[in-house]
Formats: sequence, structure tokens, C-alpha cells
Amino acid sequence: MARLARVVAPGMPHHITQRGNRRQKTFFSDDDYTAYIDLMAEWCDRHGVEVWSYCLMPNHIHLIAVPPAHENLMLAIGEAHRRYTRRINFQKGWKGHLWQGRFASYILDEAYLLACARYIEMNPVRAKLVETPAKWKWSSAAAHIKKQDDKLVKTEPLTALIQKPQNFEDTLLI
Repeated sequence: MARLARVVAPGMPHHITQRGNRRQKTFFSDDDYTAYIDLMAEWCDRHGVEVWSYCLMPNHIHLIAVPPAHENLMLAIGEAHRRYTRRINFQKGWKGHLWQGRFASYILDEAYLLACARYIEMNPVRAKLVETPAKWKWSSAAAHIKKQDDKLVKTEPLTALIQKPQNFEDTLLI
């Protein structure tokens, strides 16, 4: 049976998730996390995909990404994941899949956007990896709190949605 076509809405935010094959770890060192961020930033930039939020967990990833056209989402995420897989397979002497199937993507409406960003950036707190979202260095939480873009994330689209005088850190903890 053929798989369903991916639904992509250009210009709309999408919640992207991808899990390690058999729920295995996909990041084994700080260098791996850094390499993934570098690859994702490069390929999203090449294809005009903006990343508004992200969190890299030991065995899965979350992104909120906005593609300019239908194919750009698949080209950017797909190529970054292929290259990252090649890196890990070489490093570990492995062959085969690192990721479980293709990445999932869900179109977000404005009403759910902040709730999704909160869910993504609170992930390491729920997993008891850190006490506060900003302490997990492999997410966009610290960038949002500082209102300062990092290599991968563009903070303004989400921080602009926060009602004054509330700040992004307060929004994460609601």
C-alpha cells in the first residue's frame, strides 16, 4: 500500500517530529548535537525554511518549521537527516537507518502554536534531564527567553505572540 502524501501548507508553521529507529539514541555526545544543529541550520537556510522552535532529545527531535513551498520542508529536513545519519553511521561503524520512518509533520494554527512551542521546549524538563527549559542547551528555550536568534532558530515570530508584560520564560512555565 502506498503511503499517504505529506500535507504541507507553505508559509504555515509545522510541528516536525522524528524518533530514533527502535527508539534508540540518536545523539551520543555534545558534538553530535552540535553537528545536527549545524546541518539543520545549513539545509533549512538553503531551502528557505525558518525554524521557530526546536528541542533535541537523546532519542528524538522536535521542530516548529515554516517552509516557503511544499517541497522545501522535505528537502531541508530530509537532507539534514540523511547527512546526520551518514555521520553517525560512519562514527559508529553502523549501516542502515538511524531514524524511524519518515519525519512526521503537523500543520499548526495560531491558537495551538504557543502551546506546541511550550510542549517542545518543556520536553527536557518533563524527561527530568534539567530543572528549567533554558538549562537544556539543545533547544531554543534560552534563545526565546533572551529574545536572541541562535544558529538555527528565529525567535521573533513566537516572542511577538507573547502578551505584555509576560515574558517567554513565564509562558513556558504556564
